[in-house]
Amino acid sequence: MSKRNYNVFFHTHTVSGIVISVALYIIFFAGAFALIKDEITAWEKGNTAEILAPKDIDFNRLIKSIEAEGHTLYGRDIRIIPPDAKKEIYVQLTDSQDTTVVNVPEKPTYFYADQETYKISEYYAFYSLGELLYRLHFFHQLPTIGIYIAGFVAFFFLFAIVTGVIVHWKKMVSNFYVFRPKTKLKTVWTDAHTALGVIGLPFQFVYAVTSCFLCMSVFVLLPANYVYNNNQDKLLEDIRPMMKTYPLEEKLDTVLDVNSFMAKADKKWENFTAQQIYIKNYGATNMMFQVDGLLASKEKFLGNGRVVYKMATNTIESEKSPYVNSYVEDVELTIRKLHFGDFGGMYLKVIYFILALITCFVIISGVLIWLEARNKKNISAAKQLYNRRVGHVYLAICLSLFPITALSFIASKLIPRDLDASRQTILYLVFFVGWLLLTIYFKSKRDNYITNKHSLLWGSILGFLIPIVNGLVSGNWFWKTFANNQLDVFTIDAFWLVLASVALAIYFKLERKVPKVSHAKLLAEYQKTVLDQRKEQENQQEVEKDQSKKIKFMRTKISIYWLLIVVGFILHHVYGLFGVYYNESLMIEGATGDVPVEHHLYRIFFEGIAMLFCIATLEISKQWFRLTSIIWAILLGIFNIYHFITAIAYEASNISEILILALMGVVSVLLVKTLLQWRKEIV
Repeated sequence: MSKRNYNVFFHTHTVSGIVISVALYIIFFAGAFALIKDEITAWEKGNTAEILAPKDIDFNRLIKSIEAEGHTLYGRDIRIIPPDAKKEIYVQLTDSQDTTVVNVPEKPTYFYADQETYKISEYYAFYSLGELLYRLHFFHQLPTIGIYIAGFVAFFFLFAIVTGVIVHWKKMVSNFYVFRPKTKLKTVWTDAHTALGVIGLPFQFVYAVTSCFLCMSVFVLLPANYVYNNNQDKLLEDIRPMMKTYPLEEKLDTVLDVNSFMAKADKKWENFTAQQIYIKNYGATNMMFQVDGLLASKEKFLGNGRVVYKMATNTIESEKSPYVNSYVEDVELTIRKLHFGDFGGMYLKVIYFILALITCFVIISGVLIWLEARNKKNISAAKQLYNRRVGHVYLAICLSLFPITALSFIASKLIPRDLDASRQTILYLVFFVGWLLLTIYFKSKRDNYITNKHSLLWGSILGFLIPIVNGLVSGNWFWKTFANNQLDVFTIDAFWLVLASVALAIYFKLERKVPKVSHAKLLAEYQKTVLDQRKEQENQQEVEKDQSKKIKFMRTKISIYWLLIVVGFILHHVYGLFGVYYNESLMIEGATGDVPVEHHLYRIFFEGIAMLFCIATLEISKQWFRLTSIIWAILLGIFNIYHFITAIAYEASNISEILILALMGVVSVLLVKTLLQWRKEIV
């Protein structure tokens, strides 16, 4: 690779990484916790009941509960997602196809149903911290634009990965084994950045690609939309066949047993687990029962299947075997499985979590390399101060996420259940306001070492408190939940014990590798530099002021010279008439009593133009005027000298005229000299 191309890729890698660094750090940090968001919700609720299997859901009872809440189901499609760690059944209702319902339109809605009591509750009735962190992962708190911001950050991240591989390609293997902790700080950060970047490279690449697809699917589907000739219904039907709809037929007179269809679907394929259940055209003669599910990941990575029953005739309308792959469906399924890491159980989530934290470290080390590269003596104090401020703000935002997340876990556990409706507001206040206050505090310390150290210490202390608070509030001590095989609740306590222990160990190992650079000293140096620059500026202003005075004096002098030229011409004219006083004829030969026009032009040409330059010099200082003045002064000087020589030759007796012509010659020389100096001066 040529040096120019290397520099292009290197700077592209650096700039793209710096631009997205803070947003990318938040995405990966929140994304790590989003992997266990369901376990976090279960931990917050403290519900230790086992998760209800899809086949054990009483759909008939669920439908009655929904209708008891006042929802008219006829003509609607019902989407049901079986319980996860939250122990709740997710229900989504589309609008009704029944066109006779005009005055009371049934709007689409969604809610939860308790897996034991089938009691309906609003989707946000219990707002979990896991939900907050999951939505922070793609900036959902920023309405509409948040997900697109996350998508563009992922796109730039993909760009940074590709350029980073190109830049480090030749030395990637050799540098992977190099770590020099006793050298200068920039080298330490570079070694760590390279080694950990290589370790997490496949994970980071997968996440960048899948995030681009998930966050910017609108742009991804644009070409497909063109292929389908803007037939979006057909496009969605092929990409997501589970969303297929059927025209509504006549109303069914009898009530069908939904549970029996679930029992048949469950026995359709071995190791097949329902992921989503649809009841379409509810209450119509073409009422459909559809089950979408997956084979166990151990048996088949992409084993998605589907069976659709026409309930009135008890026949299979369509089916898709999980043992037969579909390219269009499997593309999206692959992307979702890779992104959410839900195909390898808790062990894979732990690996994903560690790799996400490694990526956070790679992001921070990249920024620290950038800061250290600009912490040199040849960098001005002003730029060093600016770079330090950027580093303080960046690390304050990123590192304070650890302690504020731990504090939010404690707060979420302490919120009484009768405040469930206010949980979202309380969690938002604790998390976002606390995050802001911590950022301001660390920024005020102006010391990245202190920011790092305090974040680790506070985060580890709060992390150790999390399982203790959980045990005191709910009685779910981690040794009890482990003994009772309640892994979803136990996971969070164990997770924080491990994370807090690691953070505390790093805290005790952490040492200041380089002497602390006093911010006050650097600020004093910067202020001294500013004062020196201000003095230099004032001196420069004084010089310019003197120069301005000089220029003004010069212009006055030039104007006087022009005036002397005018006076000289007048005197020369007067002295030329001296012979009249001593018996010479006053009458010019051929005179008619009128002054010839050429005589007026002669006087204007010499005296008038000289007077014009005399006045204009005081008002005009443009280069063109100065050049014009010089040219005219030279021509006039040549004329005066020539006239002086001819006067000596032909009018040697008119001493006065010769004297004034001599003086005019001298003035012309001085005028040209002064004009040349004026032309060189900066106005």
